Amino acid sequence: MIRVCLIIAALVSAVLVLPGAGTIPDGGSDCPVILIEPDLGADGPPVDYAYRNFSTVVETLYDTESVHSDIAKVYDIGDSWEKTEGIADRDILAIKISDNVGSDEDEPEVLIMALHHAREWPTTEIALQLIENLTDSYGSDSRISWLVDNRETWIVPVVNPDGLEYAMMYDDMWRKNRRDNGDTTYGVDLNRNYDGSANGDPLGEWGGVGTSDITSSDIYCGEYAFSEPETQAIRDLAQSHSFTVAIDFHTHSNLVMWPWGYTTDLPPDNDDLVRIGNELADLIGYEADQSVGLYPTTGDSLDWLYGSEDVFAFLFEVGEGPDFNPDGEETVLEQIAENIPPALLLIDLAGDREERQFDIAHAPLGDSLYSDDGFEVSADITAARGVDTSSISVAYRIDSGPWAEVGMSKTAGNDTYSGVIPPQSGGSLVDYYVIASDEGGVGLTSPRYAPYDLHTFTVIVDSESPVADAGVNATITIGASIIFDGSDSTDNVGVSNYSWVFVYNGSTVELYGENPTFTFWTEGTYDVTLVVTDGSGNSDSDAVTVAVMDGAIPEFGYVVAPVAAILAMFVFARFYRGRGRRRESG
Repeated sequence: MIRVCLIIAALVSAVLVLPGAGTIPDGGSDCPVILIEPDLGADGPPVDYAYRNFSTVVETLYDTESVHSDIAKVYDIGDSWEKTEGIADRDILAIKISDNVGSDEDEPEVLIMALHHAREWPTTEIALQLIENLTDSYGSDSRISWLVDNRETWIVPVVNPDGLEYAMMYDDMWRKNRRDNGDTTYGVDLNRNYDGSANGDPLGEWGGVGTSDITSSDIYCGEYAFSEPETQAIRDLAQSHSFTVAIDFHTHSNLVMWPWGYTTDLPPDNDDLVRIGNELADLIGYEADQSVGLYPTTGDSLDWLYGSEDVFAFLFEVGEGPDFNPDGEETVLEQIAENIPPALLLIDLAGDREERQFDIAHAPLGDSLYSDDGFEVSADITAARGVDTSSISVAYRIDSGPWAEVGMSKTAGNDTYSGVIPPQSGGSLVDYYVIASDEGGVGLTSPRYAPYDLHTFTVIVDSESPVADAGVNATITIGASIIFDGSDSTDNVGVSNYSWVFVYNGSTVELYGENPTFTFWTEGTYDVTLVVTDGSGNSDSDAVTVAVMDGAIPEFGYVVAPVAAILAMFVFARFYRGRGRRRESG
């Protein structure tokens, strides 16, 4: 945008003096500024960036909600100071982005804020670009889709609506909100108006180092902690949610910072804050430091969110400066682009901000020949907190159908867990991923952003037929049972079905299984055919003959009964004679 400073010398009576105009300690002018939209079609550089004013921000948020109502919802979290006084109608708006956006799910929550300071316009543009990325890329980008499904992200693009409008219309170096201090000065520094470090240290209380009680100062901290409706809105939002991490975007210095801002003493979670802060900074080439390293402050969002609400809060000083709101489109676009990746990373880290070791090592299955035994999935799963063995499973689907799960059990003596995807027909496309949780409730999948990234394999069609072997011919007597034996049948991946067919007493009999049993009560010769089939439908057959004969011996069958009777009488006579002798001797 092109800034035109209109100095009207004739107005010596100061009738046109604007509220709040005055010397700005960090380089501001005491003349008003008028913003003119750039001619983007003009020839030659530089092209000015078209920053969005507050009404356009509001329109953007509600348009986003309208287009993405399934994952985005706008909330009015409070009023600006001028609205509380009936001077203007500006709400402080937050947009929540999550699947099931209307529900408060048990998912890690993230807070992202921009434009505490009225002149830091690029921060709002970063917030709006992040909103666009999270919504427009949902369903097409695997990582962003996963983040939306597994996080609840709250973004406040403009914490200071009145200040933004004033800075854009009159003074692009204006920093504070637009409270009338009642002494011809205006504004409170919102990032000095939070209730200090809230950790019991008197040095960290509101109104301490890095603030001023002089109302005209750019770092005027207000009459008391949370005196301003804008900081009250952020306070109420934070206290009604369980944010684990937060970002507060500012300009400028190419810095990522973390608590404390009031002292060089290290915070209780220093190791985690330092590690994450350096991860965020390294991603974009910024410097990383404890907040006090830039200059000491009290009453800022960083210290209060951490000390009061246990939020791992990080402050980004965007851009190398010296401008808080640079003109050049290329510069602003670069600042926007470079700050999206660390924002996405912190949203991801919200699930385990301690980043304790937790790994799933899995070699994905390649295309596999059909198997009656199914497809074994194994993974080495380790976690510093311990693995929740009840949570481990394999989720799978066939040909993009519905998802199913099978449990995974531990192999004795190591960290390997295995589960079996059931057999599937040749040509099937199998998608799957491994699911696990550690004892701290942190979830993990392989691939990382499942089900948007998946392991996939195809069941190879088996064209090799099995070889049937029905065993050997048999001769049995009437009433005897025979056990058929197909155990010598073979197949490259295994026989899945055995079928034995023959005609008995005029009817077709069909038996199933590798070793079925049948009892023959009718004399005759029976041809029994075995058909074996594999899982791909390939088959083969073999046959055996079963001869069933009458049990009597033809040459002497007619004397069997008389001989049996005589033998019975002989046995009885010997028994009776033996009893008589025992009586005589007794």
